[in-house]
Amino acid sequence: MKRNQDFILRNIAGEYIMVATGDATQTFNGMITLNDVAAFIWENIDESQTVENLIESVLNEFDIDEKTAREDVEGFTSDLIKMGMIVG
Repeated sequence: MKRNQDFILRNIAGEYIMVATGDATQTFNGMITLNDVAAFIWENIDESQTVENLIESVLNEFDIDEKTAREDVEGFTSDLIKMGMIVG
């Protein structure tokens, strides 16, 4: 799993905002606001490489149970794949 480099995450006035750049602007119109967990997942996709590693990272970073971490990571990464924000 790798982040599509045409999407960038910015912290603007304390809010995490993801925007499309480059070629992605042709197919993705708008912005996405992320919570702290989603921003953490996005920032750690490249290093983690697998969903299981991401779940482990989330468990180490946040005070949540494994079921919640798994649901958050699997759901968010699935959405990112569908939107083309994560590539192979």
